[in-house]
Amino acid sequence: MKERIIETSGRLFMRYGVKSITMDDIAKELGISKKTIYQHFSDKDEIVFQVAVHLLEEDKSEYQTMTDTSKNVVEKMVKTIEMLKKSFCEINPTMLYDIKKYHPRAWNLFMEHKQNFILTQMIRDLEKGIFDGLFRPEIKVEIIAKIHLESIFIAFDMKVFPPDRFSFIEVQIALIDHFIRGVLSDEGLKLYNNYLNLLSE
Repeated sequence: MKERIIETSGRLFMRYGVKSITMDDIAKELGISKKTIYQHFSDKDEIVFQVAVHLLEEDKSEYQTMTDTSKNVVEKMVKTIEMLKKSFCEINPTMLYDIKKYHPRAWNLFMEHKQNFILTQMIRDLEKGIFDGLFRPEIKVEIIAKIHLESIFIAFDMKVFPPDRFSFIEVQIALIDHFIRGVLSDEGLKLYNNYLNLLSE
């Protein structure tokens, strides 16, 4: 039941944002009483925290799968784009804003994941791409990784990209495509275009 509550809450948060979803909404979606939820979670903040833990563990698992199944870092980045198309197609950009404003414990978890996992993996991928001759050797790895990481979070900023004017998933894909093309060597660019052509067939 605890796992069901976490999974259902996460789905509701991603679709509608965190603030707008109440304990009543979660109970109704699950077809259970609020009392049952409170047997497993002290309050909504605890649910949000556990949802964050669940999402970040999934993120690590998906990243490892892409690493294990990709022939090179360019293929891995193309797979990242495809993964984002699937996972972000229903995400509400207000979710991170709500977590940042109302649930600091969960937000700190996202920030730790950002710095301790995502940034580290980006730097490793960039270094591997340079070693394999697929990325330009002169790029400043840590600077480029930090710029790209911050750009991912900019896409969630509704003041920069108002949802009534910009599609969240289109913004994310445009940012990633811009990043990839900026680091590719001539050989890497040919490979990248070949992967994109295969996907469009």
